[in-house]
Amino acid sequence: MSASNWIHLDDVFVIKVTDSAFLIEVDDEQHWIPRSQVADPDDYKQGDQNASMSITEWIAKQKNLVE
Repeated sequence: MSASNWIHLDDVFVIKVTDSAFLIEVDDEQHWIPRSQVADPDDYKQGDQNASMSITEWIAKQKNLVE
C-alpha cells in the first residue's frame, strides 16, 4: 500500500458525472468510480479531458488500475 493511500491517475477523461459516481476513461477503458473514493470530487466536471485524478488505492485495485 502506498504511504498516502491514494493512487494518482493522469490523462483521465471524465465521461459522466452523477451525484454518486464518475464514469471515467483511462487507457481506453471505462470505469465507474464512486465520488467517495475520489480526492476533491467537486474539482471534476463532465467532459474534463487530460485530468489528473487521485483515487483511493482500494478502488484502484478493485478496478485493476494498479497491481
